[in-house]
Amino acid sequence: MTGNTLLDKYNEYMTVVGYTILYKFENGVEVSYIYRKRNFPHLIGLQKLIDIPIINDFNNPSNKKISAGFLISRIKKGRFLNETIIKSSMYFDDIKERYEKFSRDNLLTVSYTDAVIDFNASQIGSVLQSRYILFENKGVGYDHLGIAYDKQGSTYVETFFYNPTDLYIRNQKIVKIKRVQIFDKTGDLYFEDDF
Repeated sequence: MTGNTLLDKYNEYMTVVGYTILYKFENGVEVSYIYRKRNFPHLIGLQKLIDIPIINDFNNPSNKKISAGFLISRIKKGRFLNETIIKSSMYFDDIKERYEKFSRDNLLTVSYTDAVIDFNASQIGSVLQSRYILFENKGVGYDHLGIAYDKQGSTYVETFFYNPTDLYIRNQKIVKIKRVQIFDKTGDLYFEDDF
C-alpha cells in the first residue's frame, strides 16, 4: 500500500489489465471485453470531478494533450491526481460509492446472474453509451458494469458504478447469464462457471 488509495486502486486494476471476460446469455448472445489500462480513469469516475483542472482538460475533446494515459502518468507520480486532490473536489460525493467499491474482486465478480441487453439510456435520461449492463444485487443496491461499442465495433468497459436503486435495470430487457469465462493476460482460462 502506498498511502495514496487512488494509486493503490490503479495498481490493483493493473493486475486485471489484459484479462478477457466472455459472457454467454441464455438467448444465445455472447459478449466479451478486455480490461485495458486506458479505461481506468472512466471506470473509477474521475471524469466527473470537473473542478480539478487536469480533469476539466481531460473532458475537453479539443484538448488532445490530456489523454487517459496522461492522467495515469499523473496518478503514478502522485502529481495533480492523488487521494487528497480528488477527495477535495466538490464533486467527489458523486463518485464516492463507485470509488470506494472499485476493486479487483468487484470487477471480476462472477456472481452476476442477469444482464441488461440493449440498454436504453434515454428511459432514464442517462448519457451512457453502454449496450449491456451486467449487474449484481448487493442486498442494498447494485453494482453495475457497462459494456459499450467503440467506432470500430469493438467492445470496451465504459463504466463501473454502484446505485442504491434498480434505476438502471427496471423497464429494461433483462436476460440470464448462462456461462462466464475469464481468461488471463496470457489467454489461459482463469475461471469458468455455468449458471
